[in-house]
Amino acid sequence: MNYTLHKNTIIKSVIIISFILCCLSIFYLKKFNKFNDEIGIKQFVQNDMDIIIVCGGQKFSEFAIVTVKSILFLRRKLSNLTFHIITDNNGKQLIRNSFNLSNSFCTKFLFYHIEQLVNIGENFLKRHQMSNTHYSGLYALSKAFISEILPLNLSNVILLDSDVIFVDDIYSIWQEFQLFKRNQTALGLVPWYPRVPPNYVYKGSGPDAFVTGVVLLDLSVCRSINLMKLFDQVVDKAYEQYGLRSLWSADQVILSLFATQYPEHFVTLPCYINGHTGHYLKDSPQWKQACNGEYPRNIHVVPSGLLLDDKYYLGGLYKFFKEMPIEWLNHCGRQHP
Repeated sequence: MNYTLHKNTIIKSVIIISFILCCLSIFYLKKFNKFNDEIGIKQFVQNDMDIIIVCGGQKFSEFAIVTVKSILFLRRKLSNLTFHIITDNNGKQLIRNSFNLSNSFCTKFLFYHIEQLVNIGENFLKRHQMSNTHYSGLYALSKAFISEILPLNLSNVILLDSDVIFVDDIYSIWQEFQLFKRNQTALGLVPWYPRVPPNYVYKGSGPDAFVTGVVLLDLSVCRSINLMKLFDQVVDKAYEQYGLRSLWSADQVILSLFATQYPEHFVTLPCYINGHTGHYLKDSPQWKQACNGEYPRNIHVVPSGLLLDDKYYLGGLYKFFKEMPIEWLNHCGRQHP
């Protein structure tokens, strides 16, 4: 009798203790997960995104407005965005009026005088006895030199052409900074498609080795390796050895020369990072195969004049974002469960 009672008491005690331990486990597991979630969100919010757009002249400033609208409309991640707009006084006023700017804690606009950047481009051309025959003039060329004018506290930035329309959250591009080697990689570019042969020696003439509608830059590394000095060296070499006399595709020539001659400071980005219309519209099957079936994260409309043709379906996309009310834009994003 005593033995049976003692056995039942032990069983009850084990059950009660097990129940208590189970409750404690659930409580601490929830607390741990909540702590991890909070840490993850804090780290994510601290991972600010800095986006650079160079847009001289009214036409390209209007293009830039649509670029920004598409980014904000498709924004989903909880993160801070700062748009660094390098433009003239007219472009600054146009952009400010379009967004009725009131900087929020998670979306900011900073403006820089384009004249300073253009002067650097002009001096570069004179120094190397080069002409610039690109249709967008000095504005496109000078994009290569943005590390010279941006604040020293900036590090990772995405540099965009103004004729880019996003079709996905820009965070999908920002993530590609994981390909950069710390304190070594200065920039990342998307290769030209179809890819040039492995033994292709880029001499500054067509086809360019890379396209520059979307460029990832680590400005800290750019400064540490004296990027401007290396630009001088690669262009001098192209002038002396290859007879290069014109930067016919503007910044694309300079950055492609740098990427091919200083591979230790360069990383190749996946082709879907820059949805160049000259690639995936003209030869869609080859482009899709090269991109492993990935969809483009943005539409880089080349030539940009097609954006103004609303009968062209990409012109229709441009019109859609251009006429979109600012109330539709997502200024802060949100954290998905």
